[in-house]
Amino acid sequence: MSGEFVSLSAAPHCEPLTESGGGAHHRPARIGASGHAIRRVGSCRPAGLGRVEKARTAQRFTEQVFRLLLEVVDHRRPVQQLRGVVTERVFAAVRTMLCEDLVPGRESGSATLVRVRLTPDGPEAAEAFAVYRRGLRTLAIAGRVEWSRGNWHLVAMRMY
Repeated sequence: MSGEFVSLSAAPHCEPLTESGGGAHHRPARIGASGHAIRRVGSCRPAGLGRVEKARTAQRFTEQVFRLLLEVVDHRRPVQQLRGVVTERVFAAVRTMLCEDLVPGRESGSATLVRVRLTPDGPEAAEAFAVYRRGLRTLAIAGRVEWSRGNWHLVAMRMY
């Protein structure tokens, strides 16, 4: 991969929990000057961490939904698999692209997602931008993800 830049989030941590209840990243309690363990009282989350976690889940969701979208437009997955993660409007647009054979660059081969970027638009929405490759061609996807009904959804999408 000479000179090629790939920007996707890290793979999920899949190690089982240890007997102490933590995974490989579990840290033991800090020991104070008196030799006793120092424990935090109250919430173990610093202020603002909920926002960071929501941004991370938005990033992971967007990467997954764009990969799924590329697999659907390449006919590697059925279009019905998009049902739970996109709005009806996006679903109809994808079906139209497939029925009318309007998928950009399909003649160049299978699509491979390269990079996904998000620009937050408030606490529960983000503009999404992705780069993908088909053979020697580099193409793009633009969209919007929003948090609703307890999940992220792709509410707008355009493939170039």
